[in-house]
Amino acid sequence: MKLNKRGFTLVELLSVIVILSVIVLIATNAVVPMADSARKQVLAMEANTLVKAAQTLYIQDSGSTSACYSYDELLDSGLIEKDDENYTGSISIEVGEDGAYTYKIWLSNGQYMINGVNPDVTSDDVEASASEASTTCSAN
Repeated sequence: MKLNKRGFTLVELLSVIVILSVIVLIATNAVVPMADSARKQVLAMEANTLVKAAQTLYIQDSGSTSACYSYDELLDSGLIEKDDENYTGSISIEVGEDGAYTYKIWLSNGQYMINGVNPDVTSDDVEASASEASTTCSAN
């Protein structure tokens, strides 16, 4: 009885490893930008949600021509439920003489930042920044 003891050569194994490495590099280069874009979109959606909460809070507290709400105040109001300890920021609301509302949003999640933009925030308004959204209601 003759057994065939055939295995893979070192060259065959190395070529498979090289091919798999190239595939992983290509996949990584495709996935990382998509994940980065998704994180920016999430922060933009969170900012738009905070604007809606600030509008509701402003209507409840109406009586002034301007207001500013910090992220913590919006959490304490119960209008939003997401409590992310990395989030900082504030939303400024002003009513013009013509009755039009003007909003400014400062929001940071520790990795990305929205810096004083108007509502309907898109991922294009989000910039990479490790700093906190330092604009507070008293500075507006």
